[in-house]
Amino acid sequence: MKNIKMIAVDIDGVLLEDTFSPILYRLAKKYHKSYSQELEVNTFSQNRQEAAIFLKSYFEKDSSLEMMIQEYFEERDRYLNGRNTTINSGVPQFLKMLKALEIPLVCYGGLEEGEIDPSFTVFLSNFQEYICTNDFRPGLKEIISKYNLDFTDVLFIDDVAKVALEAKKFDIPFIGVPSSYEWGFQKQLMQKAGVKYMVSSIEEITEDYLRLVDEDINLWGEK
Repeated sequence: MKNIKMIAVDIDGVLLEDTFSPILYRLAKKYHKSYSQELEVNTFSQNRQEAAIFLKSYFEKDSSLEMMIQEYFEERDRYLNGRNTTINSGVPQFLKMLKALEIPLVCYGGLEEGEIDPSFTVFLSNFQEYICTNDFRPGLKEIISKYNLDFTDVLFIDDVAKVALEAKKFDIPFIGVPSSYEWGFQKQLMQKAGVKYMVSSIEEITEDYLRLVDEDINLWGEK
């Protein structure tokens, strides 16, 4: 790689199946509310407290924030019940390709490390570390600062448009992997944000694709 000195990969929705939006979809249906763009914008890549405040209002619930968060995780447990894994197709090959680039790799997400799908933990050794970004969403500046790199040095691969907007703001290299759920809004939000490099899955991200991103001096065009 000529310009990119590190790659940061989101876990949930990129390496793992997006479980967040299906759970919100189920909760919206439970409370007879529409699954809307507003719902995604105010909960995706937000810290738990902020997301819970919005969900309490959106679902018109009188419970505490703690109860709202607990209800989300209970719904998550029901959604994941009986599944052996939520690892997306092509992850082993993708990580092998990234490792061959011989540049630092980190992964990140809003979950505490102990909340990650246990079947994925074997892959954590491919990364220098896992960074929980719940306390500093969306987390791009903080991750870059931690490694004393410049904004243009780090490529982020993420499924959320809010992260893309942050990347655009600071000219940070970015590849979008929005979910394909028919009810979702992330793809159109990324298109609106001007994301130039967008794929439907990590299986489309080849070494040649990464080098194309690496050598693009006009990643974000006119802002």
